[in-house]
This record gives sequence, C-alpha cells and structure tokens, in this order.
Amino acid sequence: MGASDCLRTYTVPELERIAQQQLQKLKKLGHSAIPVDIEVIVEQAEIEIDVKRGLKEVHSIWGMVAINLDTDSLIILVDDTLLDSDRLCNLYRMTVAEEFAHSLLHGNAIKEIKTVEDFKALQNHPDWHKHDRNAKWLAASLLMPSESTLNDSRELYGQMVTIAGYKNPEVIKKYIANDLTKRYEVSPQAMKYRLEKWPIEVMDKIDRAMKNGLDFLD
Repeated sequence: MGASDCLRTYTVPELERIAQQQLQKLKKLGHSAIPVDIEVIVEQAEIEIDVKRGLKEVHSIWGMVAINLDTDSLIILVDDTLLDSDRLCNLYRMTVAEEFAHSLLHGNAIKEIKTVEDFKALQNHPDWHKHDRNAKWLAASLLMPSESTLNDSRELYGQMVTIAGYKNPEVIKKYIANDLTKRYEVSPQAMKYRLEKWPIEVMDKIDRAMKNGLDFLD
C-alpha cells in the first residue's frame, strides 16, 4: 500500500468535530484561554516540534510533517525564520496548526513515505488540493474555535451597535474582525474567512441584525 492509498477527504462537520475533540482535551489539561495554545495541543498528541533551516528558502514551505527516524514517530518541522521575531508569531501558530492538522488527517499516509519519490507522489496526488484544504480548515477550527469565536463576536456586536448605531454594518464587521484577529493571534485574512463561513457566519448575522435594528446576533 502506497502513501496515497491512505488518504481520505473529510466533510466540514467532520473537521469541526475533530477540532472540538482536540480542544476538549486541551481544556481538561487546564488550558481553555484564548489564544489557543497550539503547542500544548501538539505536545499532548506526543508530536515533537522542531526547527528546520531553509525550509522556506529551499522548498518554498513554512512547515512540514515528517518521520523522526530516531523514534519512528511524527515530527513537525518549521522554518527557522518563523522564530526570529514576534512579527511572525501568527504565521508560526498557523503553520504549526496546519502541520498538526496534516498529522491528524493524513498521518497514516505520511508514515508510508520512505523515499523522495514517495513524497513527490503524495504531493502530486490528483486530490491533494482537497486534502490540503481539509488541513487548513482544521487548523482554523483549532485556532478559532467556533463557539468562543461566535460568542466573542456577539459580545463585540452588542457593544458596537450601542455606540455606532445600525447604519453601517461594514464598520461593525471591520471592528469585530480586527479585534478578534488580535485576540486569537491569527492573520486578518484567516479571521475574516472564519467569520464568513459555517458554522460561525458572523458577517451574515451582522447584516440581518442591523437590517432589523437588533442589538444582538442570533
């Protein structure tokens, strides 16, 4: 059996459930605060995080999952420049989250990789873009949990409409997205996408609430 034979795709509800399971494990360890401590999630899964020089420069990637030849277990490797400054903190967090997501979703396939040819074959799989998209969605679900992101959005919305009124929903949306971007330590693009999509859909909720003059989100 080759690496590509171990791949499967996941539905969005499945990915959200997997994220919730990981976050519940984190909560039991006493880590329920935002921003989510992605390093503790990885640690409790007994996956090591290490630095690899030149990943971005040589291979055009910020991170990857590989096999630790000493322990025969999975290891997450991140480009060394991600640790150079606080400016790259959000990118580091998302990189670790995405590679951890790959380890959860595609760990069996990764363990089948024995040669460079195996790795290339996996990357050239006709549905690899779907598997990569699955990992990105799971990473976002881990760093921006649906329940807390929605609850924080509801709180901020109530505060903002009291001050700004109901005439300009774009101002409210921008304020909420900017605030949560900082609070959850993710990129503005990642937070905006998360707020737009199911199961949160805050942007649509804001439009409906402001159209009807409501000071709360459903």
